Amino acid sequence: MNRAWLLMLAIALPGTADSVLAQAALQPHIAAYRVGLDTRPGVASALIEARGGLVIEWRRECDGWLSRQRLGFVATTDDGATINHDVRFTSWEAMDGSRLRYVVRSFENDRLQDEYRGIAELQQGDGGVADFTTPRKETVELPPGTVFPTEHIRQVIEAAAAGSRFVSHQVFDGFGFDSLTQVTSVIGAARPLEPGPGVASEGGSGSAWPLNMAYYNVARDEQAPEFEATFLLDDKGILHDVGLDYGDFRLEASLEQLELLAPPDC
Repeated sequence: MNRAWLLMLAIALPGTADSVLAQAALQPHIAAYRVGLDTRPGVASALIEARGGLVIEWRRECDGWLSRQRLGFVATTDDGATINHDVRFTSWEAMDGSRLRYVVRSFENDRLQDEYRGIAELQQGDGGVADFTTPRKETVELPPGTVFPTEHIRQVIEAAAAGSRFVSHQVFDGFGFDSLTQVTSVIGAARPLEPGPGVASEGGSGSAWPLNMAYYNVARDEQAPEFEATFLLDDKGILHDVGLDYGDFRLEASLEQLELLAPPDC
């Protein structure tokens, strides 16, 4: 579940753009979401309750994009056990998508479960490498066509704006030595957003694209996705009405607070 959640976090990182117009439209921000269990009829769940929060902080720097993200929730299983889950992700990605620094820490019941740190680099058209320093030194080869999370979402937004309905990417996010994932995105036609935080205040179009992203582990070559995320993505790169499907349970994250951040004076 830890790694699947980080894959979802990657979608929240609007990336660099090929034109000044497209780049200016993306909005650095801090978004706070209330997280709960999806209890709609017909949605099976191994949990009987879940509550928590998600915070996404995305800042534009002069040479790249800085993201700090955290998900925390407390859940009760159907056998009465309590789970306290906490994932924290910090990354910096170069404007041209060629370099990624990453730190990932996950906790279960307040005990550190996983920690990954490192730097990954890509050479245009030739793939690249990821050099981990934690939990141990290890180098992982990245095949040609690999993209980092920011470049991934940039390409998804570009495809949505062009009217594409299906795109697929190989994405490396740093959560584990096998964290290369095939992400397939199904994009719906743009539709109006319901009134709420971040809709009227952000100065966008007031509409968003429905997206369904399925995540497949490349190393295991599995036919079924290990995780799926659904959400509305507006033209500022802000997420609304997020759904996180882990297979045996599904979470919902609703936007409650949004702070827009000014770009740097470079």
